[in-house]
Amino acid sequence: MRRQLLEHAKAVARFAPVKPAVKAGLRAALAIFVPMAVGAALKLPGELWLAIGGFNTSFVDKGGSYHARARAMGGTALAAAAAVVVGSLVGLYPSLSIPLTLVWVTAWSFAGVYGAAANTTGNIAATTFVIAVALPGEGPAQALVSGAALLAGAAWAMVLSLVLWPIRPYRPARKAVAACFDAVADYAEALSRVSQGAREDSWQLLIQEQHGRIRETLEVARTTLTATRQGRVERGRGERLLVLLETADAMFMGLVALAEELESLGPPVSAVGDPRAAVVVALLDCAHTARDLVRLTQQEGRSRRPQPDWDGRALRDALTDLDARGLLTRLERARLLDVARLLTELRERADVALDTACRLPGPPVAGSSAPQRELAEEAHPSLLEPLRAHLTLDSEVARHALRVGVTTTAAVWISSVFLPNHSYWVTITVLTVMQPYTGPTFLKALQRVLGTVVGGILAIAVSSWFQDPRLMMGLVFCTAALCVSLIPLNYGLFTVFATLTFVLLAELGSGDWTLAPVRIVNTLIGGVLALAGTFFLWQRSEEERFPSQMAEALRADREFFGVLSSAWQRGEAPPEHALAEARRKLGLATINAETSFQRLLNEPRWSTEALEPLMTLLAFTRRFAAVCTLLASRRSVPSTPRVREALERYATAMDAAMEDLADAVLHGRRPRALPAFDALLGWNVTTPDAPGLALGNEAPLLQSQLERLTRQLSALHGAATRRMEAPPSPAPASQPSTTG
Repeated sequence: MRRQLLEHAKAVARFAPVKPAVKAGLRAALAIFVPMAVGAALKLPGELWLAIGGFNTSFVDKGGSYHARARAMGGTALAAAAAVVVGSLVGLYPSLSIPLTLVWVTAWSFAGVYGAAANTTGNIAATTFVIAVALPGEGPAQALVSGAALLAGAAWAMVLSLVLWPIRPYRPARKAVAACFDAVADYAEALSRVSQGAREDSWQLLIQEQHGRIRETLEVARTTLTATRQGRVERGRGERLLVLLETADAMFMGLVALAEELESLGPPVSAVGDPRAAVVVALLDCAHTARDLVRLTQQEGRSRRPQPDWDGRALRDALTDLDARGLLTRLERARLLDVARLLTELRERADVALDTACRLPGPPVAGSSAPQRELAEEAHPSLLEPLRAHLTLDSEVARHALRVGVTTTAAVWISSVFLPNHSYWVTITVLTVMQPYTGPTFLKALQRVLGTVVGGILAIAVSSWFQDPRLMMGLVFCTAALCVSLIPLNYGLFTVFATLTFVLLAELGSGDWTLAPVRIVNTLIGGVLALAGTFFLWQRSEEERFPSQMAEALRADREFFGVLSSAWQRGEAPPEHALAEARRKLGLATINAETSFQRLLNEPRWSTEALEPLMTLLAFTRRFAAVCTLLASRRSVPSTPRVREALERYATAMDAAMEDLADAVLHGRRPRALPAFDALLGWNVTTPDAPGLALGNEAPLLQSQLERLTRQLSALHGAATRRMEAPPSPAPASQPSTTG
């Protein structure tokens, strides 16, 4: 427990490695300040709702096409306006407002079934409703005026974002795709360092540090590009950005395959000279090319195309010299030739990306072919289908929605009875802090409470020094810009300036310059209620969730290998679209399992199973996928009858073993013993008619790679077995062995 508290304390103070969103902050400040100034000058009713409408609507704008942004901002504005009207009408009647809060907040929290954008809209609609309940109007007319004021503030924010200060529609997509090439460059540089004889566990560290991060970067770019292209007629830049995204994905897969082949080489193959020196140079040049692609993708104007000079030729020349001296075995030569092939293919993909990036700012080229794979928005077939799928207590979304609804309702009742002064600060804290999982809720509660205390102290100091409304308005503009600008860096820092902003706004509106302590106390109460609701209402430990996530990742590994084996048995190369989909599904499933494991570590736990087997399962799930990626890079496999027979036997046994392993992890049982893969592949077999011998004689490189795949499976099987045998362990073990 002490270790977890220390980790949370570090996380509270941790800054993300990004720049502040200065433009977004200034625009959000204008969205608040201008309606407030106009409302105060003209003495318009609903001044608070003008500011809230401008701020919330500006906050929703995440970039993308004008159509998608207008739809998101407009939908949020309408939902918030409805919340204001309904909340203002029922706020005077506790017997009605309390049960309606339960229904309203639960329903809007359930909007997360439709994705992240809907979740943001639902959060704003729920928050606006509890504010309106705490600040009820005097009748229907005033409720309608409040709703109209919010819509007016929202309309100003939309005009500001879409007309007066528009962000270039493709700028977010450009930055997201450029981030993919930046991640590829980092991976190539790290691979060049590890290839120069680093420690044995460096290969495993490379996988753990890079693979998940790059896959997440690719998925963010995919989502951003989908949102950007939605509703747009112009296709030139969008299609070229899609080509760049798919090429970055292909380069990542090429580097994964290259890393697996390089690791299998072991120590230097020759005392005279190590041909991997040429590989190291090529990888560094590849990283430089990827950095060029970052620059070309981000910039708006045309640029001269770089001319990289690297591929697999230098390695082939080194091999020719070593081969002439008789210093290479047949298998070593085959592996190094495969490395040269992978480098050449990597260069070909980089050339495609460079050509596309240099044409990115210009108009579409006549006759240019569209990309093979289109980005399709992951839309649901109907509005009712996701609702039906999640109307069960087994759904995390449903459990979270009920938890938030009940806790917020309790907060409304407690605050209305015991804390009438700005009681909505309690409920806003509850809605902001509560997350679907215990660990993130605990972290956000710490950030919210500590940030509020610091911001409240600053507000007390400011209120004691300045009470001139004009100076206060200028200060509010600055603090509003700061709070939005700092969201990407650290949520706690955002909370400091958000507290300062809204305390000063409340003091300006009421003339009461002593509201900072009220904000602190109400936030503390809201934080306690949020934690209580998270711990005691329909909580499901991550120890219950992790096995299903891990089983999904193992089954995704199985499906990836299944795409390969089915194509081999037909004597064909695996289809690219099937491989791409299988790789993506595997990457996302593994990220989900790793995220679940991190939540497991962050949960306050009084008992726990041994963690080393779980870490090994995660590590070798990625190792298994990396070997499959190497196998997928083969353009063909030997297709003699004996080789196909050996591959069919091996694939059938591997499929059954992986399915049994996933089922064992899911249901908490020991996996069955592995089949005799050595007999299937011909390991240590001397009988001339043994079926596996054909693979070793006719395809030594393929047999070596399949042996490597089997070692990853053995490590997974051992971890699943140890999971059922090992006693509980309170802390993570050291990194798993990397002898795969």
